[in-house]
Amino acid sequence: MAAVFALLAVLVPFLGCGVILVFRRRRWVTLACTGISFGFLLRLISEIPVEFSLYMWMNPIRIEVLIDGFSLVFALLISFLFLLCAVYSSYIKSKRYYSLLLLNLGLLLSLVFMNHIMVFYIFLEMSTITTYFLVIHNETEEAMKAGFKYIMMNVGGALLILSAIFLGPSSLASFLFVTGCMVKAGSFPVHVWLADAHPAAPSPVSALLSGALVKVGAYSLLRFAPSFGAQSSVIVYVALMSMVVGVFLALIQTDIKRILAYHTVSQMGFVLLGIGLQSNLGLSGSYLHLINHGVFKALLFLCMGCVIYATGKRNILKLGGLKSVMPVTAAACLIGCLSISGIPPFNGFVSKSLISHALDSDIMRALFLITCAGTIASFTKLFRHTFLGELKTKTKEIPLSMKVPLLVLSGLCVILGFFPGLVFTLTGVTPEYTVWNRSCLVDVLLAGGLGIAFYVISLETKIIFRTPQLSIVDKFFYVGGKTVEYLSELLNRWLQLDINYYAIIMITVLVLLFLLWNSW
Repeated sequence: MAAVFALLAVLVPFLGCGVILVFRRRRWVTLACTGISFGFLLRLISEIPVEFSLYMWMNPIRIEVLIDGFSLVFALLISFLFLLCAVYSSYIKSKRYYSLLLLNLGLLLSLVFMNHIMVFYIFLEMSTITTYFLVIHNETEEAMKAGFKYIMMNVGGALLILSAIFLGPSSLASFLFVTGCMVKAGSFPVHVWLADAHPAAPSPVSALLSGALVKVGAYSLLRFAPSFGAQSSVIVYVALMSMVVGVFLALIQTDIKRILAYHTVSQMGFVLLGIGLQSNLGLSGSYLHLINHGVFKALLFLCMGCVIYATGKRNILKLGGLKSVMPVTAAACLIGCLSISGIPPFNGFVSKSLISHALDSDIMRALFLITCAGTIASFTKLFRHTFLGELKTKTKEIPLSMKVPLLVLSGLCVILGFFPGLVFTLTGVTPEYTVWNRSCLVDVLLAGGLGIAFYVISLETKIIFRTPQLSIVDKFFYVGGKTVEYLSELLNRWLQLDINYYAIIMITVLVLLFLLWNSW
């Protein structure tokens, strides 16, 4: 029976995608399908672990499905965020948007449950394509450029993973697999697609990008990296660079969505650091921060979506004083800021404390402290210049459907702060450490003091308002992208095919790769 529930949780979004193309009540169909799928996943909690095989139309091809505690928690996070974003999206009327939302949910749940790495890769590529269409939903010049960078880099990352699959366990395969996962996770230095995709995408899509989609890279490492003998030291180095560089780039931004985008780079660094440490404490913190980040970052993106909806502005220099006219959004944003900053008793405090006390060198501890202080400084800037001070702009009323997800996610930030065992009970990874002690509180006070001091000093020098020009890394990918774009145009003139044929060709290639893998 558990296998039936698992299949229904995955199939319902796919069926809903087809129904939307026929019926007009597209949003209500989306709400119903995401809610039903989430309900089936909840039913699986008492059944895990669940393991079964699906046989294709020709033997001996077999798709192995594994639903353990970790994959189920991740699936619950994905499904729950999609449900809340469907509620939030009341102002979006596009049939394409809702059909892509359900299609993406079905693909993500499919890849999470797959224990066959080739099938996992196929669903990974297909979810990349559907996410691309969500990123370019607004069809503005900014969205099209961001979408191009997203698809180019993420397909490239997926091809690295594919190369690692065919090479098998080896040093080269390990390097390729880890690099591909880093691209998916938006880690430094392959993070540049993230900073453009978030501002260009609709706010619910930004919440899903940061709350669920970038987690796939970290999930891939946790699930399949041992098969390739991935070296943990490489992951640790990349994680530390992502933490520091991400928070620095966030500090000097003025676009509210770009600030959050760079914090995704930084916060995913915390997750990868816990994975790279390979200790019980580090992995426990990584598991928990993966979930916590999904919750508070989705909350923050939805809060900023409310700000953009009400004011039509993204630049914090043109905002201010919104607390008086948007009290619910301000309160929810404050909880999100405290959570991501690791302030007790919110959820970010617990997961960051676990990772912090798993560190085994003074250099790591120093970089960890600097990143935490920079995070506090950055979100002090974001909250103060958005919600405090004098009101600078006219606003319009926010619908109730946009406020409800904020309240739910805010409550979850508090609940997971007090009861992190809700996650650990399912994953089966229990840390042998308590975070409610003097050492953890001293760390928070130290990071808070440094963060506030840095904010005050940088405010006087105006450093935090100096958005940099195109970076060297960005230029590298821009030139590479233009080259690919030019070659693609030449190929398109030769083939003269539309996007539907391209999609069919890509899916056919993926199926052939799967068949080849099973016959190898």
